[in-house]
Amino acid sequence: MKNLLPILALLMSSAVGRGKPNVILINADDLGYGDLSCYGATKVKTPNIDRLAKEGLRFTDAHSASAVCSPSRYGLLTGQYPIRKNFWGPTPLTQELTIDLKQPTLANVLKSAGYATSVIGKWHLGFGKGKTDWNKPLKPGPLEVGFDYYFGMPTVNSGPPFVYVENHQVVDYDPKDPFVMRKQSVTQKWPEKGGYGAIGGAEKAHLRYRDEYIGTTFAEKAVEWITAHQKKDKEQPFFLYLATTNIHHPFTPHPKFKGTSQCGLYGDFIHELDWIVGEVLKALDEHKISENTLVVFTSDNGGMLNVTGQKAWRAGHRLNGKLLGFKFGAWEGGHRVPLIARWPGKVPAGKASDALVSQIDLLPTFAAIAGASLPKKAVVDGVSQLAVLQGESKDSQRELLVISPNSPRHLTIRKGDWVYVPDRDEGGFQGKQIGNHLLAGAAAQKLTKLVNSDVEEGKIREGAPPAQLYNLNDDPYQATNRYKEHPGLVTELAAHLNEWRKKIPASPRLGWINLRQGGQPTLNKTKPKSNPAQKIPAKPSARSVSLDFESGKLAPWKVIQGKFGHPVGGRTHFFRNQAKYNKQGKHYLTTLEGSPDAPKGSDSQTGIIISPLFIPKGGKMTFRVGGGNGNFIYVALCAEDGRELETARGINDQVMQTASWDLSQYAGQKTFIKIVDQSTSGWGHVTADNFQFDGKLLEEYFKIPTQ
Repeated sequence: MKNLLPILALLMSSAVGRGKPNVILINADDLGYGDLSCYGATKVKTPNIDRLAKEGLRFTDAHSASAVCSPSRYGLLTGQYPIRKNFWGPTPLTQELTIDLKQPTLANVLKSAGYATSVIGKWHLGFGKGKTDWNKPLKPGPLEVGFDYYFGMPTVNSGPPFVYVENHQVVDYDPKDPFVMRKQSVTQKWPEKGGYGAIGGAEKAHLRYRDEYIGTTFAEKAVEWITAHQKKDKEQPFFLYLATTNIHHPFTPHPKFKGTSQCGLYGDFIHELDWIVGEVLKALDEHKISENTLVVFTSDNGGMLNVTGQKAWRAGHRLNGKLLGFKFGAWEGGHRVPLIARWPGKVPAGKASDALVSQIDLLPTFAAIAGASLPKKAVVDGVSQLAVLQGESKDSQRELLVISPNSPRHLTIRKGDWVYVPDRDEGGFQGKQIGNHLLAGAAAQKLTKLVNSDVEEGKIREGAPPAQLYNLNDDPYQATNRYKEHPGLVTELAAHLNEWRKKIPASPRLGWINLRQGGQPTLNKTKPKSNPAQKIPAKPSARSVSLDFESGKLAPWKVIQGKFGHPVGGRTHFFRNQAKYNKQGKHYLTTLEGSPDAPKGSDSQTGIIISPLFIPKGGKMTFRVGGGNGNFIYVALCAEDGRELETARGINDQVMQTASWDLSQYAGQKTFIKIVDQSTSGWGHVTADNFQFDGKLLEEYFKIPTQ
């Protein structure tokens, strides 16, 4: 009887799914908004994808969860904003599985509704626990988050290891020839491909992988899986997630597609992608299941202006159409992507929708289609867009949308027609010259000539606003930054954004970030180097502004959020080891002490304390800071609008450290100091003292945003 239980469970699951539509989700790689003829491209032809648009619904305001591959895929599969994982960039080859095994995913939700599930193609979401060991079974992985079958590329076609993986095993792996870290690989070499020396060995597995045959291999595997499933149980619905490597660099289309477009290898790779889609549609027709299959086609982020992309641009192809920006960035071109849905008789044919949708909405939408229930305690940020999909409503089912570019500083929020970017430029790739592989942002204007009011001659102009606000209804191509025209709206959107930032965990950031984050480091498990400040007596300052706490009172500082029992301390010794407090004078600011005579500290206190506004003359501000080193425990120098310019932290130690900021770049601007304590565990507190600088202290404060 025990042996029959798995079989009975499988039969019951299959029975639950009877009569439900099949679901195929095709997720292209780096395909821009302007890369398809049904979205306006003229240098390429995409008849198969155009067929989907002709027979289905084409979305014009659809967005990936992130402008970056790995966090975008995380959002797509989990229905959750990547910021909840502190996920910003592409992951390395040693990355452990990024999806929690208890999270709902597209695969396990549909599986619970009786679906057979499969993923074919690019994964790039990590394997195993701890650092991935490529010489062992790669689990947990796709199979542990709901997929019955997996065949594909484990990371990315531009980075190692260049092998295929099937279920838990590297294809053609020979334990007698193991993978070896920091050894040259035998993989083929192509322009815009790299990492050859990161991991080698496993020659048979590496030789199985041939760049020009990746696309055709994935197409064959997808068709094979559909065919095998139909032979096994054509009554059971299936979910196929097909994640192509087209059109991510290196541009290696099968030889039969080379020279077929009018914009070089970039366009040829698009033609191969269209053929892959055609093969899947042909299989559906042959098995007579097209009428009962929902096909959704989209891309993980916008197009990238890499070297081959620049050649395509010169040939007249516009990767992201007229949209400003590129992959990795906060501007629309980084994350507004093609999205087409076809479901004959259910989804209106030949129509376009301008409803605001996100790929995180696919999870609840697919669940609604399949009649599946999401776990009550599950955190899902997506909303069901089924009413829009079926033409029952023209209006989006969401009002707010959070979008993650590569730079945490540029975390973006959309409300209705308005989009707010809390920093300058797009915060994506940092290439500055034409011909750079990472050309993007303001520097890309040198080639693209796209117009933005903050950009002059490929640079952010002097005097540009500190952040950006655009009305996408009036200005879809983000030509005019309206930040200064609508201060109330900026305040409102900044407040919304700050609420979402609180949901970012204190765990280390995931993924590579190209733009330096101004003192907000990816956390490191090693303790930062100590540079303790000396205990000194209070004395008159030689600087024109001295913000210490020798009065024994908090004023002129203010608590603007939370509550602290005793924010100005006067202890002579630390709580833990009774060593002497390395303070200046008698008093200091602290978020640790609940009362003057507290026997121990209290990390449970949280809140924000600010100084008055001031105008620095330049030079250095010196001060001391102690306490925690987490993402939510720090001292910040802020612009008048609240934007953080510089940050400093303790080193997870009671001893206050010497710290300083160069104020020369902020001379003449209204700024203020902010003490942030939003942590209740570990080293969840801040101590600070003796802020000394030259400037003018004002009798006014940061205007607190209201919701």
